[in-house]
Order: sequence, then C-alpha cells, then structure tokens
Amino acid sequence: MATEKDSSSRPNVFLSHRYRSPDVNLFFWRIIRKVQPVAFRVDEGLTFTSPTRLERMMRDADGFVGIYPLPGDAQTAWDLRTLQHEARYFLLELSIAARLRYPSIVFCDHRYGALFRCPPEIRVVEYDPQEITDERYSPLIARVTKAFETFANGLRAHISARAGTRSYRRREVGLLLNRSTRAEIGDVLESSLEEAVWQPVNLAWPPRLDLTFVSRLRELDWLVVALDDPAAYIAASFAAGHGVPTLPLLHTPADRVPDQLSGALFEDVQPRHSRRVLSWQGRDDLGSSFEETLNVIGHQPRLFHDADQASRYFTTAALRKEVVFLSYANEDRETADLFSRALHARFQEVFDYRKTGSIRTGQNWLDELMDSLAKTAVGVLLLSPSYVASPYCVTEAQRLYQASIEGRATLLPVRLQHVELPEFLKGVQYRRLPGNTESDVEAAVQELIELLGDAELGEQ
Repeated sequence: MATEKDSSSRPNVFLSHRYRSPDVNLFFWRIIRKVQPVAFRVDEGLTFTSPTRLERMMRDADGFVGIYPLPGDAQTAWDLRTLQHEARYFLLELSIAARLRYPSIVFCDHRYGALFRCPPEIRVVEYDPQEITDERYSPLIARVTKAFETFANGLRAHISARAGTRSYRRREVGLLLNRSTRAEIGDVLESSLEEAVWQPVNLAWPPRLDLTFVSRLRELDWLVVALDDPAAYIAASFAAGHGVPTLPLLHTPADRVPDQLSGALFEDVQPRHSRRVLSWQGRDDLGSSFEETLNVIGHQPRLFHDADQASRYFTTAALRKEVVFLSYANEDRETADLFSRALHARFQEVFDYRKTGSIRTGQNWLDELMDSLAKTAVGVLLLSPSYVASPYCVTEAQRLYQASIEGRATLLPVRLQHVELPEFLKGVQYRRLPGNTESDVEAAVQELIELLGDAELGEQ
C-alpha cells in the first residue's frame, strides 16, 4: 500500500462526482487515499458543459473514478425518468471513459439500478447510502478498499504499459471541412483559434479512414468537424471512437444531412447537453459562439492531491457557481449584510462593490460589474426609497435588468419597503420581505435557488 507522501507513485485520475454531496465525496476520498494516493483532476463546472473539454481532460488522465450519490433521504424511491435526469452528467462522462478504455471504477448509490450498465473495464460498486452515515461501518469500508486495491493495481499496470508512447501535439486543432464550408467559414475558425493560441491544421477532404488519416488524427489535440456531409458524420464518429476530443459544428437549418445520421450520433445527448454540437447560422454568429466555446475548452482543470486540498475543494464545489450581484443602498447595509451572509452560504462568488476588495484598486465599479457579467449572473436588488433615490443604484439596476433581458442574468428584486419603482422595473416580478430577520432573508434566498433550478452550468 502506497503512502500519501510517495508523490512519484501518485497517478493522475479524473474524478466524476456530484458537486453538492461533499460528505459522500470525502467519505470515499478518505478510503481511496489510504489505498493509493492519487491526484484528482476535476471539472469545476463553468458557464456551460463542454463535452470536448471533458474529452481533453479525461484523455490526459491515467484513469477514471466516479462517485455517484443521490440527494435527499436515503430511503426515498426514485423513478427512472428522475434518475436519468440526476445522472445526465455522469452518463456523459462515463460514455467518454468507455471510449477511452482505460482503468475505471464507479461507486454508485444502489438505487440507480441498471442505469450504469458499463463495459467490463469499468467496475461498478454499488452501496447503500445508509451505510456511509458512520465511517466506522466496516463492511462498506472493507468492500470499497478491496475494490479500489484491484483498480489501483490495474491503474499502475496501465501507466507502465503506456509509458514512452507517442502523445498528441498539444495545441494543434484539426479542421475537417468540405470545400464549400471551408470557403464560407474556414477563415473565421482559423482566426479564432490563432487568437486563442491554438494552431489550426486543415485536414484533407474527403476523409479516408486509412492509416494516414488515423495517424494524423491521433496527433491532434482536438478536432473540429463540420456536419455538412454524410462523410463528416462518419469521420466524427470515427474520431470519437478513437478517443480524439471532437467539436462538431452544425449549420442550421440542417437540411443537407439525413436526420437518421444526426439522430444516431447526437440525439441522446443534445437535449441534456446543448453545447455537444455547436450550431450556427451566420459567420458572425459562429465567430462569437466559437470564441466562447474556445474559452471553456481551454480553461485548465483543477488538480488536488492531499487531504486539505480535497476538503476545501469538495466544500466549495457544493456551492452554486453563478456569480451573484448584490445591489443595495448604503442606508440598507444592515439588511444587505444578512443577504450577503445567506448568499455566501449558497454561492461560490457574491459580488458586492461596497465591500473591501470587491473592486480592484483604480477600477470603475460599473465597468467591473459589466466585465463580470460575461459569466452567467444573478442580480439581487434590495429596493427601498434610498435605493431608487440613488442614481448609482438605479444605473446598476438598469444594467442588471438589461443583462436579464439579454439572457445573461436572472433578477431577484426584493422590496424592503413600499416604494414607487422605476419604470423599467414595474413589469418585473419582485418579492416582498415581511421583515428584516435572518429567517426572512433565508426564505428569499431559497426562493432564488428554486427560481434558478438546475440550469446547465456543469452542475452535478
């Protein structure tokens, strides 16, 4: 059994997990690190889920570990549709791991049943969530320990077997486009890639699935393929089967490709992961969405390898990832402090420009606010006579309102006192605050959580 200090024997493992179950994650982490210390590579969940980014992260790892609990009461019965919704990210990541065919192990709540039916190289260990309420419960600990020992042996053998093998060329991105598509958008893709410090590589069309194509494909960091021809669908599925991270482009309305091809490849993931295929209509539309996708694909994963890092990560990851903007007048600071504490308990980042350190020295607060709205955001407006009398507060509310109209923000206006609202806010549903107590504020924040629901932000 390796010790945690043996850094040279610490494999790099992709961790697939539910962010909002920190206690369960830590339970399995403590067992795992005693068997085989590992460095976990995790997807923190950005503005949207990019399967291409996940494919790159998982290809760079040595193995795969999944921890799949269910929220709520351990005795609750779940129906198939709800289980499928709860497992949608897990199933996406498991499908990538299955294509990579490297050592994988999954610890899942037994109520998932046959939902995680996996190929033989992915070992699935079911557990009863009632067993992990006490870490001294030896049967479960012994079972998990034995299963992970077997996994760790296979992981070390896998690492040894592939040592010294030729890898891909980092930062090289293949472009597989037919002639008409290349003439239409090739320059847009190339300039966007170069601006993001990727090296575009144009692949020959039509693709021929021979030795030359396979070798060139495996040399790429990842591949962009335009689904504008039946041959492109064949190439996209071929690349995916060879573990090459792939970003498909789809020109809409897509009337040039048979529906059967689209359904066979992407129908199962499109409703749950809308960014699996990048849809576009015009050059400008493609340029902006492609650049946004490049920012997500290029975002570096988080690595952690010791107990303190794991504890901090699992605790923080349980919080929601939307950026919250708390907007209020100085006269309402006491109530705002209650909101700030309640929001910090549920969200990773709460933006309050009146707090020390919220704005970088020398920066205009409104410019900083607008820059941050590039992320998916939530605006909490504390409305009062002092608020509507302040030009700064009204301007901030106008900017946040405009962001909500453009789909970049969700608004939660809270009326602290009776006040005549600005014209632009009169059509917005607001919440009354019965009192200025902590429980009143907690109820308002809980309403915000319910309003946000389970938006696709990489939430797991």
